[in-house]
Amino acid sequence: MSSSAERVELKLPPETLRLLRRQARAQKLSVGQVVNKAVEKMLREDRRARIDAAKALFKVGAPVADWPEMKKEIEEARSSKGWR
Repeated sequence: MSSSAERVELKLPPETLRLLRRQARAQKLSVGQVVNKAVEKMLREDRRARIDAAKALFKVGAPVADWPEMKKEIEEARSSKGWR
């Protein structure tokens, strides 16, 4: 752990903690290391999913208006559906 790391307290259900400890033993890591790896993996996958979604949208090639016009269209669509 680097000296710039911060401490986080986690409260887990007993069964989750039991499984986490089992996983840590199997990987010969500390529970903290397993948690860190899981968090980092989740953040990487989330970022990758967002990038993939953006790439898919760019492939559509839909026309794009200038921002004031698009903002107006978005607000009109949201209000017609009762979104806020």
